Amino acid sequence: MTTPHVHDVTTAQFPAAVVERSRQVPVLVDFWATWCGPCRALGPILEKLAGEFDGGFELVKVDTDAEQALATEFQIRSIPTVMLFRDGAKVAGFPGALPEGQIRRFLADHGVEAGSPQAVTWSSDPVERLQQLRTQVAEHPTRASLQLDLAVALAESGIDEEATIVLEALPAAVYSDPKAQRARARVALRALIVVRADDDTVRTGGEAILRGDATAGFTLLLEALRDDKTDERSPARLALVESFHLIDDDEAVRDARRRMASVLF
Repeated sequence: MTTPHVHDVTTAQFPAAVVERSRQVPVLVDFWATWCGPCRALGPILEKLAGEFDGGFELVKVDTDAEQALATEFQIRSIPTVMLFRDGAKVAGFPGALPEGQIRRFLADHGVEAGSPQAVTWSSDPVERLQQLRTQVAEHPTRASLQLDLAVALAESGIDEEATIVLEALPAAVYSDPKAQRARARVALRALIVVRADDDTVRTGGEAILRGDATAGFTLLLEALRDDKTDERSPARLALVESFHLIDDDEAVRDARRRMASVLF
């Protein structure tokens, strides 16, 4: 079945239709088969909700008989099995044919909401984009993804007091999102270094991290740690911990953690 919000997907189509698409909108994947009675009961409920939510999520249906490679990849042991994808990864799911009320609660618990905001062309100017986000949040106050985007924009703009308020008020569905964690780390790191002297190594290292220069930032902060490694609450140690949360480069973070361990132990 293919409608504006419901799609049959093959193994070849899955990366684009589910993984990449989930970076723009939540994607609910229904693993089913034609011979499965519970699947035939669940399918119409999911399709009804996809239509009702009108763009709040997309429903992708995978026939496990026809697409056995996908069933194996996602370790489908019983059908129906439903999985929710966001930001390119599976974030939740459930087995079996749940009643409609429970499915609605599942969607609500994971921040999936009816409808979608009118498409906005975000400005490349940070100040204008921030204003656009404020407007969108005011018009769609329950949309978790917009609240998260606003919190990130505030943190990146250095409006830390408001960013903290918005971050702490985020709905459960996005409270622990990696973007929210990085925004909290950005605010915390800035608070740590702003009180340091301009030529202080912790400050210059933290400023490099905030600019996205992981190599220089970690090197400077580790240098500062060597000079002050006895106190578990030392500014250098605290700045490194926040930097680990902020830098979105697993290899660089692993290397810095290893170097930090060698300094401390």
